[in-house]
Amino acid sequence: MIRYLVRSGDTLSAIAERFGTTVEAIMAANNLVNPDIIFAGQVLLIPVEGPVTPPAEPCPPCPPCPTPPPGPTPRRPAVTRTFDGVEYTLSLNKAVYEMGEPIIIRLRKKNILSVPLTLTYRTSQKVDFRVTKDNILIWQWSRNQFFAQVITSDTLQPGEEKLYRVVWDQRTDDMLVRPGTYTLTGWNLATPSIRLSLEFTITA
Repeated sequence: MIRYLVRSGDTLSAIAERFGTTVEAIMAANNLVNPDIIFAGQVLLIPVEGPVTPPAEPCPPCPPCPTPPPGPTPRRPAVTRTFDGVEYTLSLNKAVYEMGEPIIIRLRKKNILSVPLTLTYRTSQKVDFRVTKDNILIWQWSRNQFFAQVITSDTLQPGEEKLYRVVWDQRTDDMLVRPGTYTLTGWNLATPSIRLSLEFTITA
């Protein structure tokens, strides 16, 4: 015999199943008349064979685990150079691309002085971009484009910036390039020209 403290929601059939006995045996041991009448806090004698360890109290529900905060957004690769009061930044939208994924190229020039600056160009072309692999030319933005052969200029007010954005579809001669590590070079064609380079990877 063991003693069992009835909890809210208990029934004789559930208690009997828990201890491996029968409803009739519990009723007989406790002089119960109606198997449906028991109450929380009541102590029942449970007839069992051999020593039995009463079931452990159920653990309280665990508090929900907090959702971890999102990790930091990966910084896009970029390189910056300053020359004669102009800050040049060449950047990509990411460092690793899948085959065929568009590659977004940006070149920004900004006047960081407190006076206006004028940049002079030999033609109407202001910038150019080139992708190489192992020093072999893979793609060049200006290829098959035509620019007026006249002297042009850009005047940047203090704090003013200009952004050039180009998208490369990873194709050269209408064929996708193969996976590997590539070098992007972008340059501003003002006199003198300023070049910046960074690497990126294409995966299969």
